[in-house]
Amino acid sequence: MDEKELRKALEIHLDTLRRNLEVVSLEVLKTKYQKPYEELRGQICKAATEYTRHVALCDIRIRRSLFDEAKTYIDAAIQQTQCLKKISEAAFQRQDMDEIAALAHTLREEIEKSLHYFYLGHMCLLVTRECIDDPNKVPEIYNKATSCVWRDGAWLLMEDTETAILLSAPIINELPPTEAAA
Repeated sequence: MDEKELRKALEIHLDTLRRNLEVVSLEVLKTKYQKPYEELRGQICKAATEYTRHVALCDIRIRRSLFDEAKTYIDAAIQQTQCLKKISEAAFQRQDMDEIAALAHTLREEIEKSLHYFYLGHMCLLVTRECIDDPNKVPEIYNKATSCVWRDGAWLLMEDTETAILLSAPIINELPPTEAAA
């Protein structure tokens, strides 16, 4: 599902909770209507998790072979954030979808900021045959973690580097994920 569909599914559950709370108190929902309330809570948790996961992680490029390394940075960002707690409050206390969306996007920014250090550790120069043949041709910047090359002010996908030489050098002292996420 895409972001729009996930958002709509969550909005439906939040609207159901909002309408229930307009008719009866939370205490009555938790006692007299405990089973359907717990079912609705579970649906909201599942939908909010799916929506937040999609917004926070969709289209973040990481080479499969480096995912475990990147995951430590992602996990550190998630552990340090207050966004998930605030998303839960926005869902169950205010049923505010716009607030949930803003918090999910904030979480994405925090994850991207944390991954910045991971990506820096995988930067290298892409020396092609043209660079070797023509000394005026400057090697391009390539990121092994994303399989992208920096060209004309943008990162472009370039998975085939077999005919090139990748020159790596430590760009920064590697920071532990917890420091990188801060």
